[in-house]
Amino acid sequence: MEGPPKIMHSFPETEKKSSRSCADAFNLVRECSKEHTPRSFCIKLLELLKTLCPYDMAAILFFDANNKISGMHTAGRKRRELKKYLVEYTQDFTEKLPEFNLFANMKETSGFLFSGVIDWQNLSDDEFKKQHIAPLNLRYSMSFCFFDLSGTYRVVFALDRVRDVPFSEEEQNCLGLALPVLNNIHRNFFYSGIDDAKGSLQTPWKQYHLTPREEEIMALLCQGMTTQNISSALYISVGTTYKHVANILKKAGVTSKQELIVRIMGRQEF
Repeated sequence: MEGPPKIMHSFPETEKKSSRSCADAFNLVRECSKEHTPRSFCIKLLELLKTLCPYDMAAILFFDANNKISGMHTAGRKRRELKKYLVEYTQDFTEKLPEFNLFANMKETSGFLFSGVIDWQNLSDDEFKKQHIAPLNLRYSMSFCFFDLSGTYRVVFALDRVRDVPFSEEEQNCLGLALPVLNNIHRNFFYSGIDDAKGSLQTPWKQYHLTPREEEIMALLCQGMTTQNISSALYISVGTTYKHVANILKKAGVTSKQELIVRIMGRQEF
């Protein structure tokens, strides 16, 4: 059984963007930047795209720091249908590929570009298309994702059309302009420090005098990321990551990651 097509291409580059595309992209960024959480930010974007890039149904999948689905939001389709699809999709592939992950090995630095479009009629009628696409009568799909500070994907959008109306160049150009900026805004939701009056970085763990690498690892631990995924995110070995974690525990005067997180997250003042 073949899997779904990999969406690893960007919107077509054009030498000139229309003033309308630029204005629409600016408005997307302006309105979404008013939100204060990753979830509200993404839901606001989906609401705005209903007008700027009309879809018949859509879904947002939220992921935790270990790439596990932590939530979802749908428009025009039932949540239970999406859950059923995800269960069947992951089970099918897990049986054949034990290491299967919905977006395996995808990082912000892995060459993945922000967005892609699928014309389902131009794809072969494999089992995936027959079981999951045909019942929904999908004609076109557009997808994109946002990342966190470590370059790990944290949210995936899917916009679907059942009408035989392709996503226009104007719509694609608008998103092509807005998505890199929106991704940067989204990444900043995962920033855990503040700047003091002198411009110095202040974090809940500043008192422990961690090295720059230990600071990075501490931030990822506070996001709930496992040691294995931290090593992947930072491109260091698992053994090296364990050594850094051991040093952090020693400096903080605790004996476990759980105790460390409780102490860090319990501090109200940086």
